[in-house]
Amino acid sequence: MKRQSTRRTLASLLALGLAACATVPQDTEQYIFLDESETLYVDFRNSADPRLMISMPEVAENMRKLRREDFRVAMAELLELYELPIDVHLLSEFEEPGDGPVLVITALRFEQDNSGDLVAVIRARLSQYGELNTLGTYNERKTGSVMINDQQLDRAYRELINEPLRELMDELLDRFPTPEERERVNAPLIGSGAQ
Repeated sequence: MKRQSTRRTLASLLALGLAACATVPQDTEQYIFLDESETLYVDFRNSADPRLMISMPEVAENMRKLRREDFRVAMAELLELYELPIDVHLLSEFEEPGDGPVLVITALRFEQDNSGDLVAVIRARLSQYGELNTLGTYNERKTGSVMINDQQLDRAYRELINEPLRELMDELLDRFPTPEERERVNAPLIGSGAQ
């Protein structure tokens, strides 16, 4: 009887996930350049392991919060290292972004898999004034090793997510227009009737 209940719950969670995917807005054709005078808001989204939520919901939620903190620490270190030419604000979990571009980073996976490997798969989307660009999906896998304590495990997760976040940061650097690109974007249209 318990197995049927577990299957129903997993089926419900899968259906809910598929419904959420169906409502994801599509990319727009407009390429989003970042403006140095604005603030970039970073919204990290992760969810608890659905299998663990069924058997041990408190443990699953605690692990989700720990991974969220691992992301925050790794991202803050990279922001300091990369020195992006824009103010960046890491949103807390329930904080709403202000005016300006929003970078949504969704952790599709950020966990230890059945073989003991640590796996991080993130997807990044940039939105601004109704425009939306998917930057990409980035991933990293590290062979699991025996962790002696919680600090070592946290460090391993931070190193794990650091790699896909570095790729994302490189992508973000390309979102700042060069002087030539800025000049082309701001140039008047030829043949628009203006004399």
